[in-house]
Amino acid sequence: MTAEQIELVKALLPTSLGSEEIRTAIAADILRQSVFSARMENARYLAQVRTVCAQVAGGGMNLADARMVLKRTLRNMGHDTANARGITDPASRRRLDLIVKTRSAMASNAAAVNAQDEYSVYAEPAWELIRFGQRRVPRDWPQRWKAAGDSVGWEGASRDYGRMVALKASPIWQALGSGAGGYRDTLGNPYPPFAFSSGMSWLGVDRGECLKMGLVAQYEQPPVPEKVGMAPTEDEISEASQRAGMDLAGGLL
Repeated sequence: MTAEQIELVKALLPTSLGSEEIRTAIAADILRQSVFSARMENARYLAQVRTVCAQVAGGGMNLADARMVLKRTLRNMGHDTANARGITDPASRRRLDLIVKTRSAMASNAAAVNAQDEYSVYAEPAWELIRFGQRRVPRDWPQRWKAAGDSVGWEGASRDYGRMVALKASPIWQALGSGAGGYRDTLGNPYPPFAFSSGMSWLGVDRGECLKMGLVAQYEQPPVPEKVGMAPTEDEISEASQRAGMDLAGGLL
């Protein structure tokens, strides 16, 4: 399944909860499988977000055009897009860029996980977490890596904090996304982005490097990562929404 297809099949989950509340109130798997925008309840806007992010993930739209489409949608809904300021304003450039970049990256990396098979995993058994975008105040990802590794007993993961490398099927990836160590800015994904606006992503690590790091043995077939489910059932979404105190009695949107 391609990144664009993954984004398009996601269910819409409008919510009035903020980002931190979403993370704690709704199960991570449901959150990952749903299109959400913190404090935005309008289903029409969320549908546009889904469409736009799918096009960006598939290479059919750039960030500037995506921002323009979403701003126009918000303006038609009555939002003051001319004076939008700050990350909390749905029409601000920072907010729109964050939504599009995050959701597009999630779709692309989910597609990468689902594309793995025995052949690709044998050739490149691991991923390495590296910085792709600079930040004025970067978060301490080596410390997060250590906390995640400790939480899973370093199963399939390197203890060398100079390089954050782990087998593609290692539970450390889910631990990172779940905020192991008490981090509350994470997205619940077993793939990048593990947190909003982190600037971090991953690259494949070839078999020779993994042999040197002791992550695989000669001729060993590493496990293939589990597929990422992206289409929750109506019962799953209903249960999650009830836990969050939301009313989706009308069924799936």
